[in-house]
Amino acid sequence: MQQQLTNLSDKELISRARKQLDREAEGVLMDRYSHLLVAVTIPYLSSQPNLDPNIVFPALLQRLNASLKTQTIYKANEWILHIQKGYLGKPEKNIPFYPSRDGRDLLHIENTVDKAATNIIDRQDLIVRLEQALQRLSADDNALITQFYLENKSFADLTAATGLPREKLRSQLKAAKAKLAKLFMNQGYAK
Repeated sequence: MQQQLTNLSDKELISRARKQLDREAEGVLMDRYSHLLVAVTIPYLSSQPNLDPNIVFPALLQRLNASLKTQTIYKANEWILHIQKGYLGKPEKNIPFYPSRDGRDLLHIENTVDKAATNIIDRQDLIVRLEQALQRLSADDNALITQFYLENKSFADLTAATGLPREKLRSQLKAAKAKLAKLFMNQGYAK
């Protein structure tokens, strides 16, 4: 069973651990990020000789276990770092995890896209919203996203067509994607 669980994404493991109370899924998730837990905690313990690793690590794992059941987790590594830094900074306090608005919005969009994969009506709505957001982009950003993602042009093709260096093109594409995501998210608020 554990072999099958290791092939699941973080999102699926979190869902199994939360909804099905699957301890094995939780164990696979913790195993996947144990290096992060150790890499951040060991230097802190070295600078704080009064802290006992035999107390710190179990306490961190208990906090992670408790928060897994109650918090919305978008990225497992960020969640672990947040809990860890909260504990290492103030071990006596239980610092909750409050994801940013952008994080919640991105999760909502991911869920919408996941739903659209199996629902034709949702898929059509998603396509219309995406086309509307694309139309609101500048002509350059729209052309860049259309050529790269819809026409599957490579960076080599785009650098040849635009005359821009590869890194400049990459940063422009990244900025255009961010603008598109913001426009898409803002459409959700208008509804």
